[in-house]
Amino acid sequence: MAFKGVIFDMDGVVVDNHRYHFQAWMEFSRKYKFKLNHEIYRDEFNGKTNADLFRMIFGKISPEEINKYAQEKENVYQALYLKDMKAHTGLIDFVESLKRKKLKIALGTSAPPQNVDFTLDNLKLRGYFQIIVDGSMVERGKPDPQVYKLCCDKLGLEPKDCVVFEDSLAGLESAKRAGCSVIAVATSHKAQELKVQTETIIHDFTEVKKYFN
Repeated sequence: MAFKGVIFDMDGVVVDNHRYHFQAWMEFSRKYKFKLNHEIYRDEFNGKTNADLFRMIFGKISPEEINKYAQEKENVYQALYLKDMKAHTGLIDFVESLKRKKLKIALGTSAPPQNVDFTLDNLKLRGYFQIIVDGSMVERGKPDPQVYKLCCDKLGLEPKDCVVFEDSLAGLESAKRAGCSVIAVATSHKAQELKVQTETIIHDFTEVKKYFN
């Protein structure tokens, strides 16, 4: 594969943090009494923006209510994950190699700004990304292609010249609909489940060389 731009999702790709988000959402579901389990989380929650999720849970609610619920949930998540934070295996070496090759690098995530700041600043990763698009910058979350189209626009590249690393089915669909190539990261889904969207799958970034020259 030869590309001019590389775009990373954050949760489940830059960091392997699936179980911490799940734990936080389970606490939230117990408090607000809606049904949630591994299957529902994997199939209906993963990859979507907080705005989309809270409307799905509570129906028609105001932006102020969305922000309130989001802050509550993300505070729980950050408290759970802080002590275990680390970049996904092989990520640093990989992005360093991309920099040496002068490729453009972006982050395209459904996460809210406070989680992007929490992740990139605590792990000192911000400097690797020339462009960052988060969930607050799009009107339509994944699987809509908006987030990845915006990344490509901001990088000044055509989608066909970009590859996206994604862990969620919604995110892979989003990237493909944008016109990008995709590489799936088997963290929040098993490799067999990801084959619905692509046969190009890694478990971590030590495996990426088989797809990326």
